[in-house]
Amino acid sequence: MLTGYETARREAHSALPAAPVRTPRTQKLDDFRGKVADLLERYPHITAQRVFEELRSAGFDGGYTAVKRYVRRVRPRAAPTPSLPTPQHGPGQMAESDWSPYTIDFTSGRRETVQVFSYVLAFSRRKSFSVFGRCDLHALMDGHLAAFARFGGVAAACKYDGQKAVLLGWEGRQPIYNPRFLAFATHYAFRPEACRPFHPNDKPVVERGFWDLERSFLNGRSFRDVDDLAAQLAHWQTSISDARTHRQLRRPVLEVFGEEQPHLVPLPAHPYDTARVVYRVCTIDGFVAFDGNRYAVPYDHVTDILPVRVTQQELFVYAADLRCVARHELAPRGAGKDVAPPGSHPPWKKTVADLDQLRVAFDQMGDGAILFISGLVVAQPRLAAYHARQILLLRERYATADLVSALGHAHSFGAFDHHAIARILAARAAPRTLAEYVAEDAARRLEERLGDCDTRPRDLDEYDRLPVASPPTDTPRTPEEAPCPSDTTPPTRTRPPSGSGKPSGSSD
Repeated sequence: MLTGYETARREAHSALPAAPVRTPRTQKLDDFRGKVADLLERYPHITAQRVFEELRSAGFDGGYTAVKRYVRRVRPRAAPTPSLPTPQHGPGQMAESDWSPYTIDFTSGRRETVQVFSYVLAFSRRKSFSVFGRCDLHALMDGHLAAFARFGGVAAACKYDGQKAVLLGWEGRQPIYNPRFLAFATHYAFRPEACRPFHPNDKPVVERGFWDLERSFLNGRSFRDVDDLAAQLAHWQTSISDARTHRQLRRPVLEVFGEEQPHLVPLPAHPYDTARVVYRVCTIDGFVAFDGNRYAVPYDHVTDILPVRVTQQELFVYAADLRCVARHELAPRGAGKDVAPPGSHPPWKKTVADLDQLRVAFDQMGDGAILFISGLVVAQPRLAAYHARQILLLRERYATADLVSALGHAHSFGAFDHHAIARILAARAAPRTLAEYVAEDAARRLEERLGDCDTRPRDLDEYDRLPVASPPTDTPRTPEEAPCPSDTTPPTRTRPPSGSGKPSGSSD
């Protein structure tokens, strides 16, 4: 009785009857457990399907499910991989920056991919996000300016990945930075730091920031357009992101930022000009083109090469003396719009410039152009404006001095026709080498010059049949060696392959 009392005190009381002890059932896998253990020891990552195939070849006649469950139960568990340590930086010492693309279905029915820029202070974890249509150098600098204005200062250094706007490449282990971005960094007195290729953990703070953006901001929200997205993002940063608690310090982010802000590099008195500057030719109807849209310019500048300054919101057109002659709100990229506010082409309101406006353009080119336009009006009074417009269009490909010289030559012979001017320029002047025209017309010019010349690859056996010594210089060429019919220049020397002598027709 006493023994039973002590046993009852030590054992847990339960109203349910104890489970019966069952005799273990034999399984088909019992005879193959040693082989499974051997396979898992030799091949730790072997799949259950491969184990099943090996057992079937050894005489196992059971099913795959039993093998899968057994392998899952006896496979050694992988040791947990510890998280990489996050570098610790003091107040104002380091920031991290990166881009992330997101495809947004706006409620207006348009689907667009936007680029989100992020700049995060490594100490306080305070973040700055900006939305752009592209992630080029100018958008990168504008994103930095928004972050600097939000924080009231600049971190002493900032980490970047291998984006071309920051890093042109590597020379061994030395990063080669973009000179334009270095000028921007020098202006704000911070040091860019390039992360190692294929090491995203080198900037874990900004990567975690995008994770927070996706889960807390983009998830469960809808946007009317890009402007609405940017407005909601700004509100989220102020009301949600800044109100978060620092994960390591267990303190509000704004409270930690209050300690970091005095250690940031002060902003300069004048901001860096991040605008894009390009040169464009004013068309005959008074427009300059940029990013798939056209912007109105006064008719006084038709065919002139004009500097164009482009910001994220506006486009400025300057005359040759750098006077601002037009200012427009930037249209969406690739919209195909003609941006011409009312009154931008007063007072004629025509689709093209008339003769009086064209005469101003000729007067600005010089005395030779003035004499030619005067003679053109006398020689062809009804078609003078048409020929003048076609002549001014030649300024897109030829320098003004060459055009004036051609006009003087044509005037001396009474050739008042735009075709004659084009022939004179083609014979006596070199086309303009302005970068944008070379880029736009390179393919067309190559096709015009090489399209009719069908060069067949030569049979390499011809070189094996060549003699070692050079043949006489008057040896006739074979038909395969004849130049293209369109080639009017003398044949150039060709370099023979090693050890095969000179090709037929070459001379010392």
